[in-house]
Amino acid sequence: MCDATTAMQRSRQFIHNAVFHGFPLIWLLPITLLVCGCSLSTGAEAPPALRAEVPSPTRQQPQVQQPAGVTATVDEEPQSPTPVPTTPAPTAPTRTVAEPTPSPITPEETENAAPSLATPTPQRETERAAGEATAVLDSAPAPAPVGTVVYYEESITLPTYPYERYQTSEIDPRYNWPYQRFDMERFRAEAPTPEPRSYRLLVLENAYLKLSILPELGGRIWQVIHKPTGAPIFYQNSVVKPTHWGVAEQLGWMALGGIEWGLPVAEHGYDWGVPWGYIPLQHSEDLAAVTVFTPRDGRLLTASITISLRAGAASFDIEPTLTNLAEHPLAFSYWQDAMLAPGSGKKPSADLRFILPTDRVRLHSTNDATLPLPGESFSWPLYQGRDFSRVGNYTQYLGFFEEPAAHGPFVAAVDPTYDVGVVRIFPPEVMRGSKVFSLGWRDALESSNFTDDDSAYVEMHGGLAPTFGDEVQLPAAGAISWREVWYPVTGLTTVSVANEIAALAATITDESLQVGIYGTRPLDGSVVVVEGSGPLADEGQEDGGEESESEEVVHALDSSSALASIPFQTRPDAPFHGTIALAGRANESLVIQLQDSGGHILLTDLLKLTP
Repeated sequence: MCDATTAMQRSRQFIHNAVFHGFPLIWLLPITLLVCGCSLSTGAEAPPALRAEVPSPTRQQPQVQQPAGVTATVDEEPQSPTPVPTTPAPTAPTRTVAEPTPSPITPEETENAAPSLATPTPQRETERAAGEATAVLDSAPAPAPVGTVVYYEESITLPTYPYERYQTSEIDPRYNWPYQRFDMERFRAEAPTPEPRSYRLLVLENAYLKLSILPELGGRIWQVIHKPTGAPIFYQNSVVKPTHWGVAEQLGWMALGGIEWGLPVAEHGYDWGVPWGYIPLQHSEDLAAVTVFTPRDGRLLTASITISLRAGAASFDIEPTLTNLAEHPLAFSYWQDAMLAPGSGKKPSADLRFILPTDRVRLHSTNDATLPLPGESFSWPLYQGRDFSRVGNYTQYLGFFEEPAAHGPFVAAVDPTYDVGVVRIFPPEVMRGSKVFSLGWRDALESSNFTDDDSAYVEMHGGLAPTFGDEVQLPAAGAISWREVWYPVTGLTTVSVANEIAALAATITDESLQVGIYGTRPLDGSVVVVEGSGPLADEGQEDGGEESESEEVVHALDSSSALASIPFQTRPDAPFHGTIALAGRANESLVIQLQDSGGHILLTDLLKLTP
């Protein structure tokens, strides 16, 4: 027998390899049980610990779902979401699942003369027979189970414009990738109206979080609810409506909300309107997951994303795997786009703040004439007296990248008006792009461009390359995989530093230090503060996560010689707040360290003090 984590890793690897070699996915479910030596169940009722909180789901048999209309087997393991539905009728559709057939892809000839490319650092490539290359965060110990975690399915009805009526099928020959070209002029001229349409909703739920996934809308994560407060973290559009935005040769992109997966071209990619397949996996009452994945329809690049949730954790994991099925190296783009409205799900406030661990950003696009030109950089967060971390200080729409690349290992957005934010933890040596976008504030882009109400959102992008103009390359039969951790935060007005265990907010007021801690699991320990620069966890990482030769190791601070040490307790439903007096300090910087009750380091931060 194996534990839940080992079972998840084995089953993901087994499904990935078996599908690549053309085995029908329906065969994999019983075989996966033997490979893992563990039980696998799907569609189960909520266990007793959650039964009072979770809607009664309908029990289902284990199954692999493929996109409607796909007649070949789906490729790879599951991957993450992208926005937009594709169903043939404006009424609630009947979803049919095509039987998989074991017909492996034969890559067709494509142009392989690629421009000079940026490659992930380090290059994550491997021969498929040798297994996929994987970059993971330094994994924290699994949280102690609190209740259980369950997987079940629901349906949701959304007003949906008949966008299929205005689409024509095209192929991008570089990737042999099918996409739908949208006729925006005819759509505007005919001015159709939306009609109710039903979509399947895949749900992962534990005591702290409820995650919803829409496989028919690109496999996107639709929403995450922080159950102790009932607060959503992602924007949720009330209507499925095409826009005039998106890839120039495609258009029709839909700002549906949640997290979408953009590939093989930059920004939103092609697949926002394509149903993705999915495989639900529940190994135990402590760990459940859903893998969503692109159809196996002859495209040369495939994607699968595993979204997992543990009992006792107020965070969730995203593990993408991208594979080049071509017989030659393939350059491409991958960007995941989170559309946010923390706390309301409908509109961020003027006080929402982006938190980026950088001091310079590179402009992507804006109509604000007071800012530099696209491609030029400016200081962050203050530029010409304006604080660009605060959305209310924007005039028109604005998007920019971290300069020269993502610094990591976290980014965040916090809206103090709603007392809710979101934190993303990621490996910056792999995900080298970090971008944010706002529709603007005083002269914002009109909501009518993408919805039928006055809702709005901001965006937080992460990509394999530093900017939309850069690409990464995989060798023939190469694959890249990595792990991210996402979670909501409450009770914090900012985030000074974060990892997958906790987020820390540290601010100076007069002669005291205000400390706020949000734990992604129940934690207790001490906040230790010393003067000086001290040892820091990421001291040896510079310029977007590339390791320097002088990387330092973090040591536990000695509380006996500390400026202050106070105990703390925090849970996902009860953030910690404390005050530390700073009278008599001589240094201009402080090291703040969170230690658990056994003296193990949870988090370390350097706080620069202003005179």
